[in-house]
Amino acid sequence: MHNHYIIDGYIDFHPASSTLHDLNNPKNVVVLNSPAARCLLLLIERFGSIVTQHDFLEIVWENRGMQVSSNTFYQNISILRKGLKKIGLTGNVVVTIPRLGLTLASDTHIKKLTTEQQVEANPENAYLLDEQSLADKFEKIEQLEVTEGLKEPDSLRAFIEKPPYETTKPVNKQIFRLRWILLLSSVVFFALLCVMTLLRGSDDSQYFSNYRFQKTAQGCHIFISNGTSSDKAHSDVLIRSKQFSDDCKNYPWVYITHLPLLPRTSIIRCDKPISEPNTCISDYFFED
Repeated sequence: MHNHYIIDGYIDFHPASSTLHDLNNPKNVVVLNSPAARCLLLLIERFGSIVTQHDFLEIVWENRGMQVSSNTFYQNISILRKGLKKIGLTGNVVVTIPRLGLTLASDTHIKKLTTEQQVEANPENAYLLDEQSLADKFEKIEQLEVTEGLKEPDSLRAFIEKPPYETTKPVNKQIFRLRWILLLSSVVFFALLCVMTLLRGSDDSQYFSNYRFQKTAQGCHIFISNGTSSDKAHSDVLIRSKQFSDDCKNYPWVYITHLPLLPRTSIIRCDKPISEPNTCISDYFFED
C-alpha cells in the first residue's frame, strides 16, 4: 500500500496517483501531473528545510533519466501552486526563499498515513517521512506528459479518465474476432479460387473461333476477326500484315483484329495454330 498525506487536516495527497482529495467534499479532486506531484512529495519529505532548484531537478527528473530546463521546473511549481489553490488551500503554502529555493509554509500541518502507522509531521520530526515511489501505471502517464507536452492538471485528468494508451481486451472477444477474420478470409480465398478456375478453364481456341481464314501469303496463314467488316478494313489489315512477311517462317499463324469504333489494329503471331500449345507475340498499331 502506498503512503498518503493529510495536509492541514482536510486535503488528502496521494503521490501514487498524483491526486489531491478534499475530505470535506469527496467530489472535489485535483489531478497534478507526475513531476508536480513529486515536487510536492519532496517538499513534504524535507518539511522544515529549504529545497534548492538543483535538488528538484536531480530528484524529480534526472534520477528518472530526464534532462529538463529551469523553465520546466518553474512550470511544474506553477502547476503545483494552482492545484493546491484549486483544492482549497488558502495562502501561500509553497514559499519561495529568494536565491535559495522552496519550502512549505511553517504553519502547514501534515499527517502521514500508512497501513502500519500514523506519524505527525512538523519541522522537528520531519526526518520520519520516507520517500514514496509512484505506481507503475502512473509512470505511463508521466511518459505521456513528456511526449504529448501535457502540463495542466485538467489535461492530465482527461488522460487518466480516458487513458490513450492501449488496454487489453477480454480474451474471449479477441478469439471471437479472430474467428470472424479467418472465416471472411476463407470466403474471399474460395471466391478468388473459383474465378481463377473459370479463367483457366476457358478455351483460347473458342475465342479465336471468331476469326476466319483469309489467305496464305509467303508462308503466313492470315486470319481476320469477324469485326473487320468493311472491304477497306480488310484491305488495310492485309496491307498491315505484310510488315511481318519476313518472319512467317518463325510465326506463320497470324490473327488480325481491327474494330471499327477503335483506331487500333492488333496482330497476334504464333508459331503453331491457336488450338495447339504455342508461343505467340502481339503488336498493336494506332491508326490515324
